[in-house]
Amino acid sequence: MAELPQKPSRTEQVFEAIVDDICTGRLVPGVPLRQEQLAERFNVSRQPIQQALLLLRNQGLVREFGRRGLEVAPLEREFVSHLYELRGILDGQAARLAAERRDEEWLRHATKVVVAGRQAFSDRAFATMVRNDVEFHRAVVEASGNPLLAESAGVMWRNVQRVMGEVLLQGGGPAWVWEDHAAILDAVRDRDGDRAEALARRHAEHGEQLILASMPAPAVADEVVPEAE
Repeated sequence: MAELPQKPSRTEQVFEAIVDDICTGRLVPGVPLRQEQLAERFNVSRQPIQQALLLLRNQGLVREFGRRGLEVAPLEREFVSHLYELRGILDGQAARLAAERRDEEWLRHATKVVVAGRQAFSDRAFATMVRNDVEFHRAVVEASGNPLLAESAGVMWRNVQRVMGEVLLQGGGPAWVWEDHAAILDAVRDRDGDRAEALARRHAEHGEQLILASMPAPAVADEVVPEAE
């Protein structure tokens, strides 16, 4: 007998809602997260709020500050580089496996996602672009057939989604994002694992370059000029 999918717990619902606020810019870096305010907003007790905030802290979306306080964590260049280094590894392997294991139903779904993403880009519908971008990459991971890979990628994509949201809020992403997706899809359709992996890794490199270019340049310490003797 097939099991019915379980309804998300209150903790999961609160977690998803806060992640969405962070990714869409409603909660910006440095904003303190008050348990009492969140409990009132979501109409829940403080227990699911505490558990959701702990998950967010463990995933690097919030950080501690002051006395027992939490705030939305800022984006740092080193973090972005580490994140996209991991993304290249996971996405590359997922694309290779997807090319070996995909089926026709998956291809139809992935094609619809790419078409929808391109349309969202044309319409400058940034929130829809982010959702379709994440959906495409999640679909590739699911097609890999490796549940542990999917679990690891899930945590990574929480942070990627946030980073992508920051860029889009500042003016939108370039057209090559969906050109890359279409190329990866073609390689998976052709069952060319080598090409699919190479394209997925290159896509991650492109993403890292885009994010870092949109971030403020690192501060350079003033050069100390020695006094003349």
